[in-house]
Amino acid sequence: MLRKLLKYELKATGRIFLPLFLALLVFAAINRFTLSLDKFDAPAIISGISMFIYIIIMVGMFAMTFIMTIQRFNKNLLSDEGYLMFTLPVKPWKHIVSKLFVSMLWMVASGIVALISILIIALKKGAFTQFTEVFATFYLQAIEQLGASVYLLSFEIILGILVSLASSILIVYASIAIGHLFNEHKMLASFGAFILLSTLAQFFILLVSLIPGIAFYTNVQISSFLDFIGLQWLLQMVMAYGIIYAALLSAAFFAVTNRIISKRLNLE
Repeated sequence: MLRKLLKYELKATGRIFLPLFLALLVFAAINRFTLSLDKFDAPAIISGISMFIYIIIMVGMFAMTFIMTIQRFNKNLLSDEGYLMFTLPVKPWKHIVSKLFVSMLWMVASGIVALISILIIALKKGAFTQFTEVFATFYLQAIEQLGASVYLLSFEIILGILVSLASSILIVYASIAIGHLFNEHKMLASFGAFILLSTLAQFFILLVSLIPGIAFYTNVQISSFLDFIGLQWLLQMVMAYGIIYAALLSAAFFAVTNRIISKRLNLE
């Protein structure tokens, strides 16, 4: 059933994001073309208008990911639609997971599409080849000094980004769920809950920083950027603490959200 929820959520949100992605890439290509026309004294207003539209689409795309994260969770589960959604033979945690995974997917996809659009505009002829050569040199040096642990470090970095992203979404879900415990001013209560949870998260960071050894790791000096061994050791320690911290927060926010939806749901 979780698969069906994911499919439904992707279909509902894809109608918005896929056209946005396409529009951004199209205007990136238009900007690449109009900027090349400047060499022939083309009117600056043409490139100015196309760049303005490109920026508006870019901002709108990222704004929409945030809006959809809130809107899909709030409208589908905690408004009148919630009566229908919770009649399905699905446990509440599956609703949360489906919303979470799809939100993460669109956030990651938005970042990738934005990067591609920037590269379309910025990269000059031959720049891609130079970039791949620099990356290949860096990769070979890292493999030479670190061996297969490079892949482990890369995995940890990606995992850390994903767990942190999940934590940032789940704190929003938990805040909205807490806000719906109130009969009036639910959005204001949700905002207050977000501030409270963020404050508690910062306090948790402070407590974690007091663990023996963390202060030592943060004061480690790396002799140079290419000091891969020292850099790897420091990054792995930082990533390990970061992943554990974000995972604990994610688990706490998920538990709060699931508890409220399962036991204290208020759709009035």
